[in-house]
Amino acid sequence: MSQLLALFDLDGTLVDSAPDISVALDSALTDSCLPVLGEHKVRSYIGEGSKRLVHRAITRKYEGVADKNLYDQVSKKFFDNYANNIFVKSKIYPKVKETLYELKNHKICLGCVTNKPHEFAISLLKATDLIKYFAIIIGGDSLPKKKPDPEPIIYAIKKLGTRKENTTMIGDSITDLTAAKNAGVQSICVSYGYSGDVDLSTQNPDKIINSMEELPKAITSLSIESD
Repeated sequence: MSQLLALFDLDGTLVDSAPDISVALDSALTDSCLPVLGEHKVRSYIGEGSKRLVHRAITRKYEGVADKNLYDQVSKKFFDNYANNIFVKSKIYPKVKETLYELKNHKICLGCVTNKPHEFAISLLKATDLIKYFAIIIGGDSLPKKKPDPEPIIYAIKKLGTRKENTTMIGDSITDLTAAKNAGVQSICVSYGYSGDVDLSTQNPDKIINSMEELPKAITSLSIESD
């Protein structure tokens, strides 16, 4: 059997990054004379990349598309704000470091597949000291397509020389779950994070965990079931 591969989402799965994203975004909105969102609303808008987040923030619509000039203005300020304050109020979720260490110690290959821009993903993983655990980091702008398209997952599998049947995607949202299904890999959803109004238990993930410390057992269980 080829090596097991665990691919992790970042925001809402490994790190509660919404506090810093919210501060940076609300500041950008205020500078453009637009009403702020607040952290609760920002949490529901995270998951499909920074560009979609800014469009949602401006239009207040999940699938909204903002005026180009206004989008350019807000996004530039947001990106500048966030780049300079990427890990101030954000926190690593409990047992994440210990779990990543355990998985790597058991020779499970680890990757990060996020819709966050690659530059921000690298910065956040460095700031949290999580970067050392990952053999590959794929951002939302690393490839032509991002989650829920299967391309990032399939790319990681090929790049690391593993196989789909030995791969698990771990995430907090319907975007992660759909990407896993589209790629034909196993899925584990965390019950915390930024799933918004979507009850992931109704979307048929292979496993749901309530804490990261449950992950090693869940991966082992899926591995046995797939043999």
